[in-house]
Amino acid sequence: MEKKGSVWQATLNSGLILGLALVIYTLLLYFFDQTLNKTLGYVSILIIIIGLILGIKSFRDDFRGGVMSYGQGIGAGTIIGLYAGIIMAIFTFLLYKVIDPDLIGKLLTFTEETYLESGRMPEEMIDQMMERQKKFMTPWIMSIGAIINYVFFGVVVSLIACIFLKKEGDPFQQEAAELEKKAE
Repeated sequence: MEKKGSVWQATLNSGLILGLALVIYTLLLYFFDQTLNKTLGYVSILIIIIGLILGIKSFRDDFRGGVMSYGQGIGAGTIIGLYAGIIMAIFTFLLYKVIDPDLIGKLLTFTEETYLESGRMPEEMIDQMMERQKKFMTPWIMSIGAIINYVFFGVVVSLIACIFLKKEGDPFQQEAAELEKKAE
């Protein structure tokens, strides 16, 4: 049975849960001084994928009565990504502006050391890249980037997941229900 309400309302809980799960995971990485650990960073991608799949499935089963088109699933996944992105944007801003303003400097230092260790670029080129990167490594820009990234992830994961999650309804049953409503 289909619940009333918009896709925005139907996906709100899933987006909030995904956003909070990502905040908790990021805090765990921060408290254990693993913020710069690339391998553990990939776990957040897994959290996003699982959260989006479960959120889209919940939308289909709980709000669409088990029936969902491919496009509806992509829309739901995109909105879930948007909600999670907004939560992460707020958290990102607070993390880099209030909780640990020195973290941006640590990220820049880590990035520069990584470039230097790779030995693929001359030092002056690395310096130029780092100067450009400093301009974009502000809490505001990183927060806006979080929203864009999570919406993008929402679209990409939804495009793939909805191939398997979509369920078309029985067209004869839908037609009969519409005729029944008109007869009343």
